[in-house]
Amino acid sequence: MLAGSDDARAADRQGVRTVGAYRPSAEGKGTSAVSLECKGSARTCTARAPFIATVADDELSGRRIETVLEDDGMRVERRSLSIEALAYGAASNPDVLVVAFGRGVTERDLQMRRLRKSLPDAHLIAVMPEDSRRGVRRALEAGADGVVFETEVEATLPATVRAVLAGQTAVPAAARHEVGRPTLSGREKQVLGMVVVGMTNKAIASKLYLAESTVKCHLSSAFSKLGVRSRNEAADLILHSDPGLGIGMVGLPATYVTTEGSEQ
Repeated sequence: MLAGSDDARAADRQGVRTVGAYRPSAEGKGTSAVSLECKGSARTCTARAPFIATVADDELSGRRIETVLEDDGMRVERRSLSIEALAYGAASNPDVLVVAFGRGVTERDLQMRRLRKSLPDAHLIAVMPEDSRRGVRRALEAGADGVVFETEVEATLPATVRAVLAGQTAVPAAARHEVGRPTLSGREKQVLGMVVVGMTNKAIASKLYLAESTVKCHLSSAFSKLGVRSRNEAADLILHSDPGLGIGMVGLPATYVTTEGSEQ
């Protein structure tokens, strides 16, 4: 019997709380991940292997992830080739879901948000390429609990699984300075707000009494800070992120917004 601790991410159904932990590996390879099922007010818990599932858009990536985890003493209970193929339900929700995303930052964000909404209690780990300067922060904002770069799967995935089960957020060390919220200037917020409602650079310049080239400079700077490459990506990020990074961060005069998102 093991003493468990509360975990804000844990499921709490019918008096049973599942939390993450780790214990020494029987094979002497460090530690192996476990989940603890705790019943009653006495907080008496029993250890069990965590339910780990994977979603990868190609068979090779899925097998690679499964092999890495099983070599570390973990067992992958379900492997799917798409989010749609992953079976949801109270009896089959995973403790940890490892998702191998392809390229395309916006699509990855959309998929992660879908998973977070469908599996609010699961620990989500995104395996992704290093194709965006702010991709790690965006993955966390979309709902990931951990991020692993494709080139570092063998070295870091098992440790990331243990970390998220223990209630931690895990990101590559190289990206630790990129996970904070971006700091935008007042003018950058104002210009981005107008981009969100569909105004062109020319219209923004006219409204703010700026040169069109100045508007482009503000947008270029804002895009770099947000880790996006286009107006569409910027608008999608602002409209679909949580309040801290979403529409609340841009200076958007109410008189500019209609229900269709156009200028009045």
